[in-house]
Amino acid sequence: LHSNHTYIHTYYYKPTDRPDSRMPASSNIGVPVKLLYEAEGMKITVEMKNGVIYRGLLVTAEDTMNVALADVLKTARNGQVSKLPSSIYLKGTAIRFIALPDLLKQAPLFGAVQTQKRKLEAQLA
Repeated sequence: LHSNHTYIHTYYYKPTDRPDSRMPASSNIGVPVKLLYEAEGMKITVEMKNGVIYRGLLVTAEDTMNVALADVLKTARNGQVSKLPSSIYLKGTAIRFIALPDLLKQAPLFGAVQTQKRKLEAQLA
């Protein structure tokens, strides 16, 4: 194990697990996961089901919504804020929600979704 990583839920994260982290492992993933991939390299906020909030740079994301963050600020349930000394890995099943940057509203992904919606509406009309 690398000593410069914090392990949440005892899951192991290696940056080399997926050589091109921007490429999803599966083409059958939904829009939320695709949007999460688009956020790689940006600051995000993750609230866990236990109420703890993490804000940091999204290093990598997975189809299961597991995320690895670097340069992390942790806000405990009691409001105490602390800077974590290393990267963390958060398991998707323990995440309540993820707040992404407003910049992603302009992501090409949304244009594709709108185009598909218009095509479907045209077919149904």
